[in-house]
Amino acid sequence: MAFTYVPYEKKEYKQSDTVTQAQNALQQHQQNKPGEYQSQWQGQMNDLLSKYQNRGPFQYDINADAMYQQMVDRYMQQGKQAMMDTMGQAAALTGGYGNSYAQTVGQQTYQGYLQGVNDMMPQFYQMALDRYQMEGDDLLNQYGLLSDQEDTAYSRYMDQLNRYYAELDRLQGAYESERDYDYGRFSDDQSFDYGMFRDDQNFQYQLDRDQLEDTRWDEQWAYQQERDKIADEQWQKEFDESVRQYNENMAWQREQASRRGGGGGGGGSRSGGSGNDGGSNYYVTHDQMVKEVNQFRKDAMNAGMSAQEAQKQANLLAGEWYQQYGKYK
Repeated sequence: MAFTYVPYEKKEYKQSDTVTQAQNALQQHQQNKPGEYQSQWQGQMNDLLSKYQNRGPFQYDINADAMYQQMVDRYMQQGKQAMMDTMGQAAALTGGYGNSYAQTVGQQTYQGYLQGVNDMMPQFYQMALDRYQMEGDDLLNQYGLLSDQEDTAYSRYMDQLNRYYAELDRLQGAYESERDYDYGRFSDDQSFDYGMFRDDQNFQYQLDRDQLEDTRWDEQWAYQQERDKIADEQWQKEFDESVRQYNENMAWQREQASRRGGGGGGGGSRSGGSGNDGGSNYYVTHDQMVKEVNQFRKDAMNAGMSAQEAQKQANLLAGEWYQQYGKYK
């Protein structure tokens, strides 16, 4: 089977339950964020401050002072009563008859009371001023009390808000830590899986290449074997032809020698004796020669020599055998 490239299927990240729980805790806390600060006393404080700022500078009207008017009325009644008493006492001194003296004394007594009221005007002015200042101080005191309540309430709100943000930072950090760890582990696993995928693809590719090389080598080997077989057959044909020609030549030479021997018996006997005596160590049969040459050729190929080179060396060896065979037989 030929190698087929398979594209890597990248996995999608899916966060773990631990990351989901941390995320839910963070989102739930975010929903519990304190709202904007709502003051319970700011309205009253604004009213008091407005009253204090808008009451204007101190002004005193003696005729509008009710206490002073009450004091005037009381002194006038007392003055009239004292005037009557004084006039009565003066009339008694003169025998019961009214006179200008009694009127004068009575009028002076009455004027004395009125002068006493006028002498008390600075006191009433100071009293009014004190009341004005006390009213201002009272407004400021009320404003201060409400301001203290406002500061306390706002401090509690800020403490609550700070606790919220501190917890928010903690939950945010926990979520990000879990998410980064979880995604990092996912990334490492995916890198490992991808590495395994690449290794498997490379292995399959190399395996396919090896199989292809093996097939090619087998084909080349079979081709070389076929070429060697053809070469062997060709060599065998050439060798057989050489043997045939040699045998034919030998037969012709023996026939010629036989004819020469028939004409002079002494010479043929000498020739035959010379061949038997001088070439006995070199004498080989045709079958032995063929066997030796074929064995040499096989040994040369087994030793790593190419078929062509082995054939060449075998031809040389056969030629040497031909020379010896033809010379000494």
